Amino acid sequence: MFEQKVSSRYAQAVLSTAISTGFADRVFDDFIIIRDTIKSSREFYTFLKSPIIRFWQKKKVFQEVFSSSVSELTLNFIILLADKHRESLLPSIIAQYQAQYNAENNRLPVEISSAVALSDDLKKKIMTRLEGYTKKTVLPEYSIDKKLKGGITVRIDDWVFDGSIKNQLEILFKKLSEGKEI
Repeated sequence: MFEQKVSSRYAQAVLSTAISTGFADRVFDDFIIIRDTIKSSREFYTFLKSPIIRFWQKKKVFQEVFSSSVSELTLNFIILLADKHRESLLPSIIAQYQAQYNAENNRLPVEISSAVALSDDLKKKIMTRLEGYTKKTVLPEYSIDKKLKGGITVRIDDWVFDGSIKNQLEILFKKLSEGKEI
């Protein structure tokens, strides 16, 4: 709870600064680069979280790793985090920034899973329905899940629409085992 509150405040501060300077989109892209770096390297994640490594050493590593790939605003921000001994919050701050940026720009990330690859026509229909339902720009992330047997599932934050055959079979089994009519 504490981590999320602090991360939200840092994200809000960097977002307002980025908006006022016209770099909100660039910082969003920079944070994706940093997030991917953290996810792809367990050593870097451990380095971030380590209380043993001194803050000045972390600042030096941040400058070496990110100076050529992120904007000056983003680099200064992560160096500020190291100065404040809050660099371990970076993954959480990035997640909060992305959520606040998406809310500010009326964007909605959506996870769509299906048993087979969806055709472009079907993807377009799903997008149209979701955008009409949510009144936001939908940012889809498609994945294939063989366990579904057929159909799709749509996840928006913590709301899930489960239109999979697997789910329908489970509902049918439950009704039959309870002796309810179909």
